[in-house]
Amino acid sequence: MAVTLHRAPVAEIDPRTLYRILWLRVTVFVVEQQAAYPEIDGRDIEPGAELMWATEGDDVLATLRILREPDNTRIGRVATAPAARGRGLAADLMRAAVDVLDAEAPGIPILLDAQAHLASWYARFGFVVSGAPFAEDGIPHVPTRRTRLSTERLVLREWTRDDRDRAFLFDMYRRPEVRRWLGDGRVMTDEAEVDALLDRWTGLADGILGVRAVETADGAPLGSVLLKRIPWSASAGDGHPDDVEIGWHFHPDAWGSGYATEAAAAVLALARKHGIHRIVAVTNPANAVSGAVAERIGLRPVGETGAYYDTTCALYVSADGGGVPALHG
Repeated sequence: MAVTLHRAPVAEIDPRTLYRILWLRVTVFVVEQQAAYPEIDGRDIEPGAELMWATEGDDVLATLRILREPDNTRIGRVATAPAARGRGLAADLMRAAVDVLDAEAPGIPILLDAQAHLASWYARFGFVVSGAPFAEDGIPHVPTRRTRLSTERLVLREWTRDDRDRAFLFDMYRRPEVRRWLGDGRVMTDEAEVDALLDRWTGLADGILGVRAVETADGAPLGSVLLKRIPWSASAGDGHPDDVEIGWHFHPDAWGSGYATEAAAAVLALARKHGIHRIVAVTNPANAVSGAVAERIGLRPVGETGAYYDTTCALYVSADGGGVPALHG
């Protein structure tokens, strides 16, 4: 008998089927895992909430839940009946769920609190650990996050800690021609520095903000695009909210093909769509190539400023974002 996948809000699910879904969840999360907690938590009936499930005849074999929160979406309650395990049904539901959410809200994070021993399984679907471990009902968990934004030639996604991503980042940031434009210009000399960098980037993720990997549609890594809060210099800010910075770091092998412009334009459009109106880019004043990217995506040059990073930068600002921040003595 064929397995069928379904998706619907609670109000549209046949009562007998809903009973079987909830029975499965209680069987797995309460009985099997010996966790006495309110499995029926009220979130299944929130606006935008949907359940997905796999059936064979009348039997519910696997299920998960989709929640739509203000700044992100969320997948949870992933469960498979004991007798149906090993058939890839949860994986089928996960792929279907991320396809729905990617199409519905491209670039918006999908969050998932994974049981710690399953983090590598969820990584198969693009979820990366995004914070410190925690215990829920006595069971170790880790928060995970997935974003995906596609353009004509590119895919923007989360950086992972797999060997391929780590090797690429080390190779990019060990190159003087890349680092000369960034901070103090110091190149990476130790692969362990990549882990520290990824830790910092994890801390920058907040809603649509974060540092995304940029790769070709067939998976060749190219560089990074950043959308994050930018630190004020000591002589600036004066209690004002942080500005949001867009930036790009690309491997020299990817230079000259318009990839930085294409990736940054996609992230800029995402930011504007979600209500971020003042967006800045700062470059080394001598980096004319990066300044040209800023102008191609629609940012206007407003001169040099010492308002950020405690150094002098060339500043580019979104069209509706005002001008140079004032410094104070």
